[in-house]
Amino acid sequence: EPVAAALALSVEEAAAGIIRVANEHMARALRVMSVQRGVDPRGLTLVSFGGAGGLHVCALAEALSMHRAMVPVHAGVLSALGMLAAPRGRQLSRTHQGLLRQLGAGVIESGLDELAVQGRDALVQEGVEPSQIVEQRSVDLRYRGQSYTLNVPWSGATDEAEAAFHQAHQGRYGHDLALPVELVNLRIGLQGPAAELALDFHEGAIAEPDACAMLYGHGMEVAIWRREKLVGGQTIKGPALITETVSTTYLAPEWHCLVEPSGTLILEYKG
Repeated sequence: EPVAAALALSVEEAAAGIIRVANEHMARALRVMSVQRGVDPRGLTLVSFGGAGGLHVCALAEALSMHRAMVPVHAGVLSALGMLAAPRGRQLSRTHQGLLRQLGAGVIESGLDELAVQGRDALVQEGVEPSQIVEQRSVDLRYRGQSYTLNVPWSGATDEAEAAFHQAHQGRYGHDLALPVELVNLRIGLQGPAAELALDFHEGAIAEPDACAMLYGHGMEVAIWRREKLVGGQTIKGPALITETVSTTYLAPEWHCLVEPSGTLILEYKG
């Protein structure tokens, strides 16, 4: 109300303006992660998560000219669900600077072995069987004189790591250099088996809307659907609201929603 009064607008107009500003801030962040990295987002799928993610997903997709979006099952608490489903693991690193070829593979392997022992001991104490632990070894490399690094897998040979770094630098920056390659950090990732997680999904007859409501900017009532009643293969045309305990998805005009057999919502722009 104070914002609306100061701008001589209705409360609804002021609220809609605030949402547009919030959407533009989020769209700008998405452009940083895609367009500014040389990735064209138009052929990608925008994945929504968080309690309010579904309310903004169509607008953000349109802002980046994306025609497809996804709202996973339990998207409102996806981070918590991921924490429960994620395998136990450790990510360890140690600074060890020097020219790659001068250090040699033996020195690097020794440092990585020490990190592996630390990580394995920690996972075993958490109940992970040693035979089930998987390792991923890598190194952070740079050209001598650079201030930034690129991470490449460590296969046990310095020449292979150096070749992988040149290739990664070419892929990231469009060129490589005839300069010595310097090691900066040793890294190791250790991971146990993934937890078993079953997600129940409703099966039955095609659902009907639970209710209707008037939304600002729409000339007629909008259907409200309960997500837990939707079945695989069902389609919904926007505008519509899809509600659930942990979030709400706003299906904008000219967007269609397809319910996958897993319960995931696939949103497609049909305009």
